[in-house]
Amino acid sequence: MNAFGWIGQIAQEYAVDLGRTGGLILLLVIARIVIARAIAANPGVPIDARRRWSMNARNALVLIGILGVAGIWAKEIETFAVSVVAFAAALVLATKELIMCLGGAFLRTMSNAFSIGDHIEIGGHRGRVVDINLFSTTIMEIGPRHDAHFITGRAVSLPNSLLLTQPVISENFMGDIVMHVITLPLAYERNPNRMEAVLLAIATEICSPFLVAAERHMLHIEARHLLDTPSVQPRIAFLPVDDKRYQLMLRVAIPANERNRVEQAILHRFMQEAFPERDDARPSTATGKQPAAFARSEARPS
Repeated sequence: MNAFGWIGQIAQEYAVDLGRTGGLILLLVIARIVIARAIAANPGVPIDARRRWSMNARNALVLIGILGVAGIWAKEIETFAVSVVAFAAALVLATKELIMCLGGAFLRTMSNAFSIGDHIEIGGHRGRVVDINLFSTTIMEIGPRHDAHFITGRAVSLPNSLLLTQPVISENFMGDIVMHVITLPLAYERNPNRMEAVLLAIATEICSPFLVAAERHMLHIEARHLLDTPSVQPRIAFLPVDDKRYQLMLRVAIPANERNRVEQAILHRFMQEAFPERDDARPSTATGKQPAAFARSEARPS
């Protein structure tokens, strides 16, 4: 019997199951197209909500497809599994990582660890979640260092198996308001008490527009999750590093999407007030002479 005859015999024997499988796949594809168009037809809905709807619909259709195909071919699968137990065991070992990815996806769903739009950290990778499927989670990287809050433009795809072995840090667990910490290393020549007063005054002034909303949000979080929420007022702590320098650690309550802007505003103001420009750095004209560099710059042709 040639190859075409063998394929024809299999097609004839399993014609009904093949037809059902093809019909199921066709229905799922049509459903996916219809749902995608329906979601795209609602531009007024926030993009994160549309991404979440699209992700949930896609994952649900994939799961329905897997269960449907397994149901159609249940008898053949059972016969095959019984006859090749050793092969099945080897297959499980070979697909261990995929099974762990599915286990991680199940764990994330049951624990609601994070969702689309959340800022998370897994295994040293920080970013904003933009896609979740049964096998991986994609984040837009935030960095480049751990204390930076810029979108680097790189997408990081993390296998869901990491959820079984690595802790998941949610940077915006409290929702729209986050407790943000800014660390400033300073030499002991800078009076700690004065530096604390300057930094606290700057932080209070810049964060004052957010305090009322932050306090209301923290009360809501406390009542909803039965948590002890921290004070929203700016707080400063000292941390000695060595015999030459210490650190000021500032904690503020600010909107999650304002972290980078507020941090930079506080740092710029603090640098201006803590390290003012020195008058002796300006060109001196007391002797009627100009510094060489200044003179050379004026002597250049325009």
